[in-house]
Amino acid sequence: MNYRSFFAVVISVCFALPLSAQISRDAKFDILKTVIADQAAARIALPFGSDGVVLTDDGQLNKEKLDKDIRKNGQSVEPGKVVTVTAIEFNDNSIEVELDGGGKNKKSFLDRIQVGVGSGNTTTPVGRDDKTAKAKGSKIVLQFAKKVPAALSPMGLKELLDPVLDFNKRNFMKTGIDALPPEFQEAVKAKEARIGMDRGTVIMALGRPNNKFRETKNGVYQEQWFYNLRGARTLFVTFEDDVVVEIKQF
Repeated sequence: MNYRSFFAVVISVCFALPLSAQISRDAKFDILKTVIADQAAARIALPFGSDGVVLTDDGQLNKEKLDKDIRKNGQSVEPGKVVTVTAIEFNDNSIEVELDGGGKNKKSFLDRIQVGVGSGNTTTPVGRDDKTAKAKGSKIVLQFAKKVPAALSPMGLKELLDPVLDFNKRNFMKTGIDALPPEFQEAVKAKEARIGMDRGTVIMALGRPNNKFRETKNGVYQEQWFYNLRGARTLFVTFEDDVVVEIKQF
């Protein structure tokens, strides 16, 4: 066999072999627009830190490492707490899901998210300022035995995350309310916002706002949520560092 024939055979074999699957651009966009800002109840305790918790695509957790990380870095999320997906990063064989801004201090804020699927594979917070936000959340690193499936759907991702997160609204609303302080439990049941609530608790009480406004006053980042009420009235809920600091109604 001459060299020309040999290389022709090699090329033919290479094209005959199946290529490793990689998640498609459309699948990424569908997951980002559907799962970002979605809420779920934590089934287990989650740690502070940049590592988060590692979950395999067959539902296995390294509990020994998880316990070690919680002892070392502290617990950021207790079982039953309602958390928000604030960023998703796609890698060849893993997906990193950030919860409540992540477990590491950084110069960003929850809900300030830009969904980008062009040349990059990650969502990134926008509108950065010089204020360092104290970490309040954690992260899940979903590891696949091979490549991330090319046609992974939002529902498929949620099912894979099920050992750690419960996305069933009927389940986690009760769990989330029961995990709140007594005064907040009563407020949520009465559909009222209270000073000291975080974003997740306000959403449990009032639902998602009709509009949002962000600004920095005297170097302090604030976010206002607007709720349209009956009789042309409006409720304003102001957050600083993810905590309600002011409630007004006009």
